[in-house]
Amino acid sequence: MGRRVLRVDSWTGRPGGGQEYVRSVADELAAAGHEQRLIQLTDWRSEAPRPDERVVTASPTRFARLGRDLVADPALVRAFHEELRSFRPDLVHVHHFDASFTPLARLLAESDVPLLLTAHDAELVCPISTLVRPGRVVCDGGVRTRCQFTGCHVGLGGPYNLWQRRVFDARVLPRVRVYLCPSRRLAEYLDANGYRPAVHLPPFARIPPSVRSGPFGPPAAGGPRRIGYIGRLEPYKGVHDLLDAVARLAAHRPELRLSIAGDGPSRGPLAERAARLGLADRVEFAGHVEGAAKEAWYRSVEMVVVPSNAWENFGLVALEALTRERPVVATDFGGLPDVVQDRETGRLVPLSDPPALAAAIDELLNDPVTARRYALEGRRRSLERFTPEVHVRRLLAVYDAILAGRKLPSLSRAADLLP
Repeated sequence: MGRRVLRVDSWTGRPGGGQEYVRSVADELAAAGHEQRLIQLTDWRSEAPRPDERVVTASPTRFARLGRDLVADPALVRAFHEELRSFRPDLVHVHHFDASFTPLARLLAESDVPLLLTAHDAELVCPISTLVRPGRVVCDGGVRTRCQFTGCHVGLGGPYNLWQRRVFDARVLPRVRVYLCPSRRLAEYLDANGYRPAVHLPPFARIPPSVRSGPFGPPAAGGPRRIGYIGRLEPYKGVHDLLDAVARLAAHRPELRLSIAGDGPSRGPLAERAARLGLADRVEFAGHVEGAAKEAWYRSVEMVVVPSNAWENFGLVALEALTRERPVVATDFGGLPDVVQDRETGRLVPLSDPPALAAAIDELLNDPVTARRYALEGRRRSLERFTPEVHVRRLLAVYDAILAGRKLPSLSRAADLLP
């Protein structure tokens, strides 16, 4: 029997991976014969709605948004009640808790439809979603007054974040049947801070048919040894640590090259850093790549490095690399260990540690046989565990457990609910 799911995505800023995931799951649910409606509660005005989607636009300006976040939002109230009345959902599934959060909390508290929430980031337990304090100190989480006195870049938004969390804890927390977490470690953070039951449900990657069918092999022998980074160029992505690691390897590896694919506000500073380190002729900034260019880029590198120095909820880039038979060197934090298993599909290194990063890269370059074994095992596991079909089966098992009134244990896995 098909389920009817009303999904609410409350977000601000530019659309990103979370919004892509929400829409992808909508496609998968429809393909499996389940009805869904989506309320997009956002300040992003250019998003074109789907036929099964309603966009409620929050104010994009800071001061107007403050008022919208704290007082009634007639458009949201009308949309929510109309969907409850006409669609009659079996479940309400919330993604993010950001735009117009106070009126949304009030609506969720007043509804008697079973409620679950997917934590797409660490904001329930960290106001800036990094979980790292200055000095590379991994935080134990919790949005508290002390966040303003730890040296973290919480800034003037601290009181706002505290109020937002108080609203959530007072109105929404008592109604949530389960918190779905993309990573095991996020589930541990939520559980430790009182958001229970926290259930691990990994997301998925949409793998092009050409990639799924393969085959992939290592780059052709001879010529430079190329390693790669692909993703947004932001400070928290840790690409500056990767440049420092390459600088450490440069003296004894004259053949080493680094290809950086992607774009973002850090591109200029990173290029300047590469020049200061004497790497201008070793580092290529390939810009944004997609389609055939992206596949060619993956085939050109021996490994992919994911050096994030703050919380990564999952690590989709690492998963994409493994599906293309590229071993991964990544930081041992956030959701990356769910994707990369140390000395099985790649290497995990400590946070913000260029010497350790350099050593792991050097290790794989020195041992291509082991690197190839990691690559093949990574592809096998990725195509087995992180597909849309597997994800939706597990998600539906969670839905069924909630509708059956079962009490889910915290820190369990959605996979364990499958028959």
